[in-house]
Amino acid sequence: MGLFILLSWALLSDAMVMDRKVKESFVLGTASASCNYDAHYKHHTKYWCRGYFRDYCHIIALTPNSTDRVALKDTGSQFIITVSCLTKEDTGWYWCGIQRDFARDDMDFTELIVTDSRGGQANEFWSGKDSPGNKNRSCRASRIIHKADRSRMSILIICVLLTSLGIIFIISHLSKRRRSQRNRRGK
Repeated sequence: MGLFILLSWALLSDAMVMDRKVKESFVLGTASASCNYDAHYKHHTKYWCRGYFRDYCHIIALTPNSTDRVALKDTGSQFIITVSCLTKEDTGWYWCGIQRDFARDDMDFTELIVTDSRGGQANEFWSGKDSPGNKNRSCRASRIIHKADRSRMSILIICVLLTSLGIIFIISHLSKRRRSQRNRRGK
């Protein structure tokens, strides 16, 4: 009986607790969330996902990996997520979760609200090392690079299409020329 109670407690207990249920930040800013968890889960994979329903959220990043905009840090009792270069499209529901082997993943949620201008609680998401101006410049530079990459890709696609059309034209022209030469020989 004691084993059943212990097993039930381990499988059904809430091991993950988000620090706050609503986060606010601003466009090009940074938002952080911290999820505290039982030390028993320190070697389990943690993740950050987006979506209103926990069972259908899209995983954005898993420990120990980070992405360009999402930095993950696992201290052994706290899972810290930092999202940078925010856009209004980042507004939504997010979950931090712990993958569990023989039970449903333990998760807790937060709502992120991204606004156009700094206001309210937005300032608290800046780390002590980074100034807002530096973050804005790096986000803008990143966007400019992405736009430049898209421009290069567009030019490349246009060049490939024009080359393909040129090849088709040449093949068509040569084919007509051969047919007309055959017709002349046949007469």
